[in-house]
Amino acid sequence: MATTKEIVGELIDVNQELEYLEQSNDLDIDKHKELEETRLDLHKQVKVKLDNVDYFMVELSKREHIIDAEIEHMKDEVARLKSRRKGLERTKDYFNKTLLPSVILEVGNDNGVYETNTARYKLYETFGSVMVDPHIVADDFKKVEIVEKLDKVKARKAAISAFNAGEDMPIGIDITKVKRVKRT
Repeated sequence: MATTKEIVGELIDVNQELEYLEQSNDLDIDKHKELEETRLDLHKQVKVKLDNVDYFMVELSKREHIIDAEIEHMKDEVARLKSRRKGLERTKDYFNKTLLPSVILEVGNDNGVYETNTARYKLYETFGSVMVDPHIVADDFKKVEIVEKLDKVKARKAAISAFNAGEDMPIGIDITKVKRVKRT
């Protein structure tokens, strides 16, 4: 079967022949009738080709919309999975900060160690997050960038140093010891 380009080329040729035949003085009615039939047949073929192209374009549009819908679904699925991951992190946090330390204190040995068939849990103390009152803390613990904000890293170091040296905490800073678990 001829391509659309070939059919349009033939149609142009037939139209030019018809125009030339109509301009000539000796009009051949049989030739004119044959060219008209050919022209009508070529018009039908072009119409069929364009209908097929139109159908193909509609199918492409459908596929594009299906892909867009899949993308939206995947975005929702990613959000759902991120939410589940946060839930798992909260559960893991609960186990590490609350449940395991209390179990080790109750059933572990005097050194804060509890062993299972698969792991050894050791309870140890370390410093937790530092709380800084931004209104009364000394300027040493403030960073000046574009906006003034607290330097919690520096405040934490100062609080740990003061605690270890047995000194009073700097004004506006408070830190507590928390129990953590190390799994080896």
